[in-house]
Amino acid sequence: MRLRPLCLLAMLLSAATSAQPVEFPKLTEDEKKKLDAEGVVIHELKPTDNKGVSAESMGVIDAPPAEVWPIVRDCEYFSAFLPSTKSSAKKVEGEDQVCFDELSLPFPLANLWADTKSVSREEPAGHFQRAWSLVRGTYRRNRGAWTVLPWGAEGKKSLVVYLIDSDPSILVPEFILRAAQGGSLPQVFTAIRKRVKVLRAAATASPTP
Repeated sequence: MRLRPLCLLAMLLSAATSAQPVEFPKLTEDEKKKLDAEGVVIHELKPTDNKGVSAESMGVIDAPPAEVWPIVRDCEYFSAFLPSTKSSAKKVEGEDQVCFDELSLPFPLANLWADTKSVSREEPAGHFQRAWSLVRGTYRRNRGAWTVLPWGAEGKKSLVVYLIDSDPSILVPEFILRAAQGGSLPQVFTAIRKRVKVLRAAATASPTP
């Protein structure tokens, strides 16, 4: 079962993805309780070709999916709040939306960077997903997905699922790669929660037209 997220990711990046609904991850009752307590659930996955790192991590954000979705969709702002992200940008190449990000690594290692092609899906039920695959960069492989789903009895909260599967083309110790690529995964969800508060405060401070 641990290989299922990577199989799903491959499907998302294929031409046939439009017919596949965005599904909830498989969770145990203990994992659901942990998420309700604002804990983070992490599933270690087998990296493609057994090289690099791969993981599926999940956290609950106290905001509805429509509010959380732009935070993980708009990759050009990642450097403003995500751990280890030094710079980020978004551009269009032909018909593709391409996201750039640069991850800070400790000296004397060179930073990692990647241009990735994104495919986004927005479903009426409030299920959202952005999957990406490598175009170019200092990786042999860099792909993953952000998924935002309604959580709780009334769906007023969001379950955010962050899937990564990457393999740098430069030598990086695995523990450093995990910290940089995954942002020390629990910190990723802390950063998203803080981002929600920052954007709410900014919206409140903006003058009404």
